[in-house]
Amino acid sequence: MNSEDFTKVLDSGKIDPVYLFVGKSTFLMEEAWKKLLSSVLSKGGKNFNGERVQARETEAGDVIETLATTPMFGGRRLLMVDNVEAWAKADRAAMESFVGRIPPSACLIMTAPDRKSIEGLAKAVEAKGKIVQFRSTGDKEAPRWLIERGKQLGKILSHRAAFVLVEMVGADFQALASELDKICTFVGDADRIEAEDIVEAACSQRSFSAFDMLDYIKAQQADKAASSLRSMILAGEVPLKILSTLAWQIRLVWQVKDGLRQGISEAELAKRMGSHPFAVKKAREQAVRFSEADLRKAIEAIGQTDIAIKSTGVSPELLLEDLVFGLCFDSKKT
Repeated sequence: MNSEDFTKVLDSGKIDPVYLFVGKSTFLMEEAWKKLLSSVLSKGGKNFNGERVQARETEAGDVIETLATTPMFGGRRLLMVDNVEAWAKADRAAMESFVGRIPPSACLIMTAPDRKSIEGLAKAVEAKGKIVQFRSTGDKEAPRWLIERGKQLGKILSHRAAFVLVEMVGADFQALASELDKICTFVGDADRIEAEDIVEAACSQRSFSAFDMLDYIKAQQADKAASSLRSMILAGEVPLKILSTLAWQIRLVWQVKDGLRQGISEAELAKRMGSHPFAVKKAREQAVRFSEADLRKAIEAIGQTDIAIKSTGVSPELLLEDLVFGLCFDSKKT
């Protein structure tokens, strides 16, 4: 069972006595835990007992004792044990035995990055409850996830809007969820979210946008380019998000530059690209300043910085600053 199927089953009202959450997407696991909590609360009301512990800090015997005790005021006792792969062999064996006789008043959730080291426990769960897979998804799956989450928030997210948001933010679910919440607030009572809303919301949220940074880079104003970068970081922007936004805007400039060379108007470009007219206007202004060589170098430098952020222990903020100064230096050569 995947995380989406798990949500659907909970919506139908069925709650199993035991679950094993397997995978590395901690954000999706957290969302599933919250969903289960709300489902149990809706059934148990105030007669609800919920708890969450770490396996490395809690023996299986303590978990079993807690779940075997009937709640004093009725309701259902729900307990989540994170990282059960940390349990010793004896702890896992004790839990395997308990899972087969878990009382109806209990609901146990265990988490692990995979089932290789806990195969016996996984089989015990399969016989009594459900194993839920939480796979980390990439750029291809993220737009579909965004659209589904939009529905949960009462918004219809267009496919183009979903792709634009992933392009700007990346495939990190936590960052995507945070941005989608902001955009839902931005569009207010509107029931649809389009690509134009994504761009407009992004522009309105930043006092210094990556467009501004591009202006400073081309003008060889390294101090102002660095200042705009620091402003975004101080505003709480995630370094990888800043990097992906900069990459998106450079590609937008490149697309507009190519369109203008073909004699396509700004309005038509905005329509074809599904971009907000403001973004296309800014891109047109920059398209005449940047050569294709400039843009190509910038994309290559961004790619190298992306790899460095993900594979080295160097501060992402420092790597971003090095990128900005490097682009300013390259700009002096052209």
